[in-house]
Amino acid sequence: MWTRRQAAFLPLAAGACASLPAGPPLDAQFTNIETLSESVHSGVSSEDGEQRLTMRLCRYPQLGLAWLWMHARIDGQFYSFVNHIAPSGTDATAVDGDSVRYADSAASLVFERKGKVTAPTAASASGKCLARKSATSAFGNGDRRMEASIDFSPERLYSGLNKGRTEVFGKGRASVTINGRRVEFSGPAQFHEQGQTNPRFTAAFCYMTLWGEGAASTMLITARRRDGYLLEGDRATEVAAVVIDPPAAHRAISVTLADGRKLGGEVTVVQAYTLPMVGNTWRGHMVNVDLGGRSFRGHVNDYIINDGIPYRGVIPPAST
Repeated sequence: MWTRRQAAFLPLAAGACASLPAGPPLDAQFTNIETLSESVHSGVSSEDGEQRLTMRLCRYPQLGLAWLWMHARIDGQFYSFVNHIAPSGTDATAVDGDSVRYADSAASLVFERKGKVTAPTAASASGKCLARKSATSAFGNGDRRMEASIDFSPERLYSGLNKGRTEVFGKGRASVTINGRRVEFSGPAQFHEQGQTNPRFTAAFCYMTLWGEGAASTMLITARRRDGYLLEGDRATEVAAVVIDPPAAHRAISVTLADGRKLGGEVTVVQAYTLPMVGNTWRGHMVNVDLGGRSFRGHVNDYIINDGIPYRGVIPPAST
């Protein structure tokens, strides 16, 4: 059920977005800012890849603000909510205990993890918002009341892609209610936490997270790196190189592992969407992937700024 406090909070966020004059983006204050940020995310796919739910919270304790993202693909329709000025309190989250709770002040989006960050035993996410029925996300409220939750069961874990980042893969159960209509599904899922003080979203990147039966992977391409890992059971093999086509409905992908194996495959976009990001556009893709004879669900996200992303190993020329 919606509380009076949550119902009151949502129109305030929309009003703040609507009243800003043209000019700097709503989240301009986050550009190049060096301060503690606490990012936590969970996503789940149905087994066939058609139903999706992804939620992300990023707290900035020194600013007392948080970013809230909720995106759901239900029966072929896409629903989006983005708020980058959610009140969130000024206390840093205590993350090193046997349990942790991340939330904004209104508890519009709440993540909980049981067990140590290096050995989680369970995790969950729940959120309530007024979403837009649109794949072009915009700040503030829409007209669709959405409630969503994920119950996540860990199976395999990796730490070390980035300092302070832990990624966990397993199974998830999702529930999404849009204007009173509830849909439930379950399938491969992911949960991650990352704290850092470096500025976020200052460089172009292509980020890939893939969830499969008995295997999982995260890979990253930037101007300075193209790496990642493949988890097979509990055994991790580092990625020596990865090449992928630029954004398209179908993208060829090639991965070279540190043990010499070469894996080829194709990324198929199930749902493409965008959201505003400090004056730029972040491109999200919910995908099905065939790679090295395995089938994966997951995301390929592209943040194309400055000189672009060296998808094939060469920085593309700047557009004119």
